[in-house]
Amino acid sequence: MPATTLVCPHCEKTVEIQVSSVTRSRPCPECGQVVMLQMAEKTTKTKRRALLMSQNEPAGTPASSPGPAAFQEPQPLPGDAFDRMRMDPEIQQFRRRLMIGASVVGLILVILVVWSLLPSPAKKAESLASKLAKAGESPSQNDGKKVLPSDVPLMQPEDPLPPVNSGNLVFRPPGSENLKTASALPKVTGGDLAKLAAAEEVIGKFLETPTWKERVLLVRDRLRVAPLMSLYYSKNADGPQAFDSIVEATELSPKFSQHVVVFEGGGRRVATVEHSAAGPRVDWESFVGAGETGWSDFLNLKQAAPMLFRVLVSPAGHFENQFGDPSKLQCYSLRNISEPGAKVVYGYAEKGGPIAKALDYQLQLSADATVPMILRLKFPRDAPVDFQVWISELVQSGWVTP
Repeated sequence: MPATTLVCPHCEKTVEIQVSSVTRSRPCPECGQVVMLQMAEKTTKTKRRALLMSQNEPAGTPASSPGPAAFQEPQPLPGDAFDRMRMDPEIQQFRRRLMIGASVVGLILVILVVWSLLPSPAKKAESLASKLAKAGESPSQNDGKKVLPSDVPLMQPEDPLPPVNSGNLVFRPPGSENLKTASALPKVTGGDLAKLAAAEEVIGKFLETPTWKERVLLVRDRLRVAPLMSLYYSKNADGPQAFDSIVEATELSPKFSQHVVVFEGGGRRVATVEHSAAGPRVDWESFVGAGETGWSDFLNLKQAAPMLFRVLVSPAGHFENQFGDPSKLQCYSLRNISEPGAKVVYGYAEKGGPIAKALDYQLQLSADATVPMILRLKFPRDAPVDFQVWISELVQSGWVTP
C-alpha cells in the first residue's frame, strides 16, 4: 500500500500515512487524531487543510506485504448515517417541496367538498315548490293579490320602452342623427308576380341582343331614344352583355318595376322596366346613365352651355381656382357611369341657395352614400381645369323620367 506525505490539520506536522483509492480517514501517527482524506479540488481557490502531496512507493516492497498497523486501519465516520442523510440539503429541499404539494392538493379537495355541499339553483327551486305545496297556495293568486314567500327577492321594474308605430321600422342611417321610418314593401299578388317575371324576361333579351338596332325594339320611348343610342354606341362598345342573374325585383308602382342585374364578375346595375300596353319595356337611359351628350366630350370641350346628365351625387369638399371659397359655395362629387373609367368631377352651387338646399334635401332623404340625380351642368368661362363645373339646375332625383 503506498504511503502519502501530508500535513496533519490537528498538530500541523508533516507525516506519512498509507492510503489507498478507497481510504477515507487515517489516524495521525504523531497526535493520534483522525485525519479525513480527500483529493484537492481546483474549482475553488481555497486550499483544503489536508491535501495529498505525493505518494512514496517504498522500493522493494512486495505486493503481498503484510497489512498496516492497527492504528492505521480505515476508521468509520462518527455519528449515525441516518442523521447525516437527514441533514443533507437536497433531501431537506425535496421534503419542503413534498409538503407544499401535499398542502395544495389538500386545499383543492377542501374546496371541492365545500362546492359540492352548496345548494344548486335547481334545489332552491324544488325547495320553493315544496314550501308552496305545503302552504296549499299559488304564488300568483291569494284573494286576487300576488303573494310570494318572504325569502324570494323581488325583481326590479324594467325601464319603459318608447312607443313604436305599428307596421313601420324606425332606423338611424349611418352618419346621421335623425331617425327615419322605412315603409313596408308592397304586397306582391299573383298578377304582380307574372308582371315581374315578364319584366325579367325582357331584361334578359335586352342584355343578350347583339346590336343596338335590335335592342332599341325593347326600350321605352324608342322614337326619342333611338338617336341617343346611335350616338352612344358610336363611341362605346356595342354587343351582348354577359350577366349572371337578375335579382331583387321590386314593383315601384303599377307602371314601373325595378330589377338588379348581376353581371359576370360581380358588377351590379339597376334596370327599370315600364309596363305599357305594348308590354314591358326597359328604360335604356337610366340603365346606361346617358345624357344629352357624351361625358368625355363635355369635359374636353368645357362647354359653357348647360347640358343634362345623369350622375351619382355625394357631398364633397374640394375648393380651388374660381371655386376656392367654401364660405360661399357648396361642393358635390359627381360621377357618371355612361363611359368606362369616366372621370369624377366636382360640381358647385351657391351656399344657401335654392339649388344647394334642394341637393342637400335629397341627400338627407337617402340612406345611401350617393344619390342618382339628373342635373344640368356647365363650365365657367375660361375654365382652367376640366373637373370643376357649375350646377345650374336640379332636374329631378332619380334617373327614370316620367
